[in-house]
Amino acid sequence: MALRSWSPRLTGAALCAGVGGLELGLGLVLSDYRSVLYCEREAFNAARLVALMEEGVLDPAPIWDDVVTLDGRRWRGLVDLVSAGFPCQPWSTAGKREGVDDERWIWPDLRDRICEMEPWIVWLENVRPLVSRGGLAAVLGDL
Repeated sequence: MALRSWSPRLTGAALCAGVGGLELGLGLVLSDYRSVLYCEREAFNAARLVALMEEGVLDPAPIWDDVVTLDGRRWRGLVDLVSAGFPCQPWSTAGKREGVDDERWIWPDLRDRICEMEPWIVWLENVRPLVSRGGLAAVLGDL
């Protein structure tokens, strides 16, 4: 990983951004945090992101619609933090519990984008069964 000079402002990319909840929280905790990219495939969530940007609640930034096709290399050196509330259905007790065999298990794509962006910080959110059913071992092993 290339060393970058310290900046008083942290920049972030929100992958699997949902409606921006993680970014709102990060903005409250990290006073100098600014989102520079959102990635969200669900149309309702993307529309809500736009509305929150227009209201001045979220930082204005482009919204990419698919983590698979996002070219993270374009953001290398521009992103200090990558956050992701990635799909929990593969692990949730309310789901089929197929884990890594579930088509919604997109961790490999997230890992690839994180590797391309080379952030200083990775902030991930998921459900408790990710830990108890072995998914966290895969995530931590990749990181």
